[in-house]
Amino acid sequence: MLTQEERAFHPWPWEEEVISAAEYRRSLQSLKRFLEEAEVSQLHSVEDVSAVASLVGHDVYAVAVANGQKFEKKMAEPEPGASEPLGRIEREYVFTQGIDDREVVVTASNGQTVISERRRVRFGFHGYYHELLRVRLPSDRDIAIGEKPIGNEQSIYAIDLRETNIREYHPAKEPKNADIQQGFTRVLKDALRDIVAGLL
Repeated sequence: MLTQEERAFHPWPWEEEVISAAEYRRSLQSLKRFLEEAEVSQLHSVEDVSAVASLVGHDVYAVAVANGQKFEKKMAEPEPGASEPLGRIEREYVFTQGIDDREVVVTASNGQTVISERRRVRFGFHGYYHELLRVRLPSDRDIAIGEKPIGNEQSIYAIDLRETNIREYHPAKEPKNADIQQGFTRVLKDALRDIVAGLL
């Protein structure tokens, strides 16, 4: 039985976004199951990948909201007929997990989740982070059931910088190219491994 705190649901955009303990546990288990059971070779089209990506994106979004640091930006939007622009608050959640000389940063905001893995390169007392891979996912589960379209090619992509050749995978740009769909899913699984291992 869930406690009152775990049942909290805040549907209004000006209220705090809350992930219940039950949803958090379910999200972690779903990510673990994706890593263990998802067969990359079975994904052939953008429909296959978008369904998987939106479910995974939602689960990663939940992890970022539950564990991350919240940043709020006040946005002003012009409204026709209004003398002053309407203000709205955009929330961004950033979750960072360090693993040896690498770190994984998850940024969740505005229906999108971005996972970035980077390695620290040291020069004496100084250093910088070199990005190894980046994955952008939609975090709306309605995409998985066909209620919403995937969006444009910038709403779902993966960039792999781990080798000398930069490889980019844009599933929405080449919807029937199985190599792109499977390459995207491989990079996504690689990006998730350290996050899930560190949280379970």
